[in-house]
Amino acid sequence: MEALRQQISAMRQSFFDEDILDTHIFQLEQVEHISDPSLFEDFVNVYLRDSTKTLAIIEEEIANNPVNYMDLDKYFHQLKSSSNCIGANKVVNEAKKAIELCKEENLEAAKASFEKMKVEHTTLKTKLQAYLELVAQLGSA
Repeated sequence: MEALRQQISAMRQSFFDEDILDTHIFQLEQVEHISDPSLFEDFVNVYLRDSTKTLAIIEEEIANNPVNYMDLDKYFHQLKSSSNCIGANKVVNEAKKAIELCKEENLEAAKASFEKMKVEHTTLKTKLQAYLELVAQLGSA
């Protein structure tokens, strides 16, 4: 059980070291033990579900001809806001770039930023799911 705790701690630290997440999301873990045992997991899962849907919508918007930059901007803002709530630094940074590129109507650069954003989101999703699995193992031990 101690080895599992150390693995969880190391994984949590890797989020910070790699600048994938900031520390405030893990404050929910502290609160959840007091008020709601599934608060952190629920919060993460809602973010992952909603952000994945938003990414799919953005992909559709980028494929439109002509592109509606106002709609695209709106979805990038939506993704930036939700990612900011969870502290997903790299996704937020790419969303900010994409928003600026939409203002400039620079579709090719916005597409490149979006591709980076998808990679960062996939990395975040994979790591968060692995983290939640470890936490669940600890909870059932």
